[in-house]
Amino acid sequence: MPFFFILPAWVLCLLCGIVFLCFQRLRRTGLYAITISTAATVISLILSTAVLYLGPRIGLQRLGRWSGVVLIGAYILAIGVGAFIGMLTGFLFIRKLLSQR
Repeated sequence: MPFFFILPAWVLCLLCGIVFLCFQRLRRTGLYAITISTAATVISLILSTAVLYLGPRIGLQRLGRWSGVVLIGAYILAIGVGAFIGMLTGFLFIRKLLSQR
């Protein structure tokens, strides 16, 4: 399942961001790495979980035997869309935060 790759990728980005924070020239890059990866992970997990939770409740059973395929496709799509929305949100947040300094 794709969610097995989300958390290890987030931890890797988090560790790289923490290492970048230790160097003066790379502090901004470290803040971007930590904020963007965290926002992308959180939004992706929330959106994909919402699809898995709400999918069977909104009437996918009407699709018959294809309801499982549609649910899995929507789940994978929600992971990607959530990651994109989270990356954009994290980028805009940290950009605004650093511009105020």
